[in-house]
Amino acid sequence: MKTVRFKKASNFANHLVLAEQLIQLGARPPIVSQLCRLSRQQSIDLYKSVKGCPPKQGMLPHDHQWVIQSTCRNIHASLFLGILDDIRRRLSIQQSSAQVLVDAYSIYKNIVSNIFIEPKGISLGAKQFSLDINRAWSLISMLLAGDLIFTVCACCRARFLSMIHPNATFSQCPICTVWTDRSGRRRWVSAKSKKPI
Repeated sequence: MKTVRFKKASNFANHLVLAEQLIQLGARPPIVSQLCRLSRQQSIDLYKSVKGCPPKQGMLPHDHQWVIQSTCRNIHASLFLGILDDIRRRLSIQQSSAQVLVDAYSIYKNIVSNIFIEPKGISLGAKQFSLDINRAWSLISMLLAGDLIFTVCACCRARFLSMIHPNATFSQCPICTVWTDRSGRRRWVSAKSKKPI
């Protein structure tokens, strides 16, 4: 008679619980499969079971320029990766894991939905999440690869993400180095722009 290895069964159960949490937060099967050690088909079947519909087809988000395309995106990405980095440092974790992603994204989502209420005409993208969990996962890999780095603004002391370009580092603060156009959109300061707000 074979002995049952409870440790492995327990690990599999933990992976299933984390996979379900990731799917409930919006993660697609390829991410669930990679982080929770499930096969592609297991991840798809679990997604259908949790969501009640088949997963979205197509490539996962992976745009190296996404963080610097707008100040709002930079603020959201900086907030999420700042939370994730703080969790990893506090727990002394070198690599990202499913549990760290679930915890960091849940905290990020809670902050955005409860605190980022639009203050007097300045829109930070509070009503719709600018950063979904699939984009968050791709940003983690960019941070771990060193394509993104944290910079502290000399003016407002905010910690924000800078982008490593082949020739230089794009490092404009999304809070200080911006101006508001006539339509109310916040834009990066450039040679053609008006005075920063």
